[in-house]
Amino acid sequence: MMDMRRLHCLFLGFIICEVLVLCVLFLYYKVASFWMFLDIVEKNDELKQKLNEKDLRFIKELIEGVDTADPQWPATGRSKNKAFLYEIVINKWNGIDVHRWDYFARDCHHLGIPNSFDHQRLLESARVCKVNGRNHICFRDKVADNVYDMFRTQYTLYSQAYQHKIGNISQKKIIDALLEARDKLPKISPIAVSKLQDDIERKIRWITGVSSHTHEDDENSTELNREMREFAKLTDHIFEEILYSSDVGLEGARKKLEDVVKRRLPKCVGETRLIKRDNLDHKKALNQTLQNMWNKAVDEWNKLHPAVFLDKKDFSTEVIQLDCTHSTGKNPIDNVYFYRKWNLTEAFKIKKYEVSSLLPEEFTEYVGRVYYTKNSVEEEMDAKECFKWWCLGKCVIELYDQHAFKGTKCVITGNCPSLDHCSITEVRSCKVLSGVWDLYGGPDYAEPRYQLQKGEYPNPGSWCASDPTAPALSVKCVTE
Repeated sequence: MMDMRRLHCLFLGFIICEVLVLCVLFLYYKVASFWMFLDIVEKNDELKQKLNEKDLRFIKELIEGVDTADPQWPATGRSKNKAFLYEIVINKWNGIDVHRWDYFARDCHHLGIPNSFDHQRLLESARVCKVNGRNHICFRDKVADNVYDMFRTQYTLYSQAYQHKIGNISQKKIIDALLEARDKLPKISPIAVSKLQDDIERKIRWITGVSSHTHEDDENSTELNREMREFAKLTDHIFEEILYSSDVGLEGARKKLEDVVKRRLPKCVGETRLIKRDNLDHKKALNQTLQNMWNKAVDEWNKLHPAVFLDKKDFSTEVIQLDCTHSTGKNPIDNVYFYRKWNLTEAFKIKKYEVSSLLPEEFTEYVGRVYYTKNSVEEEMDAKECFKWWCLGKCVIELYDQHAFKGTKCVITGNCPSLDHCSITEVRSCKVLSGVWDLYGGPDYAEPRYQLQKGEYPNPGSWCASDPTAPALSVKCVTE
């Protein structure tokens, strides 16, 4: 099982950003990074002499990323002849960049997840070729499979770590705790991005000598410097600072973090891959659809099981998006140019079938999860059974212990290796209301087996039993 402290450390950047988003005043970590870089330059006379305004804007664009495929060249730091430079750090064109390689290596190492992607192989074949009047980084045609490996590693990290079901609910708890504590702890108070960007422009003008300091600028910058110094102190230590605080004002936040440490968290009753729908590609729409479908399933389950009651308010749903590509749903090599050994300057695109016929048809998937928010073990088990039943297509069969649907009736919604827990001891007639069911002549699914489609079966002979008088003694749901 993954170490939660390590998980918190890895995801802290995501959590801090989400806290600030929820506070409306959003601090982009890229903007903050560049502000800190300018702060270093401002205090270093040697750097100030070597960097002009164009260089500073170039560094800013490298950090933020530039779409090198934009018809109107968007960058000001370098001309479009140097477009390939913007495909090294943050590559908005096809996602092959050192930023991604860095977190692959770091997080795979810390989490113990094997990294099958060989960045050195891609790096050794990289060269610049002119495509449609712009210089792009291209790769040898033989390393196309390596590009797929790279995005497969991305998928693995997101499915096993970044979007881990326990990690996600822990993140939400930590976010709620930080939001509650932000008024007490200045270092997590949000800074308006517009305020930060204005100060970046002032710093660039000061460093390059375009303008001099004014009294108003000095006052604004001093206040922002103080706020940013507080923000710079924000590390994963904030978790322990709140957790072990005795401040009454942090009591609510402290309890939320204690829930994380002591695993008092919502329980995931199940997850399932969602079928892609053309009008429901957005995660928010998918989540609402998932919530509605689950609520309907709970209502139907309660009707079929009068002795059990599941409250819809005790559940929450979540939809996560997993990409094995850079652009949602697209083939990851659609925006990658390659060259051949015998022609190093002519770039071209490779079709998927030219790489392998074993590659997937889809490169983006959505996973739906259902969480139980209370702490009743019995209800949690019932919820898990309900989820299984729902995923199997809400299979329902009515069993009777006498011919022609007479005698005691028992409604079954899941596998039943033995009838001991039912109100009957044998099955002599049945009605398949939904799904496909297997009836077995012996307990614990012992042969003979008879598969039943939707319909009515008034006696063992109707399901082709070898002995028309022999009842069924166990039942299994197959699928819808």
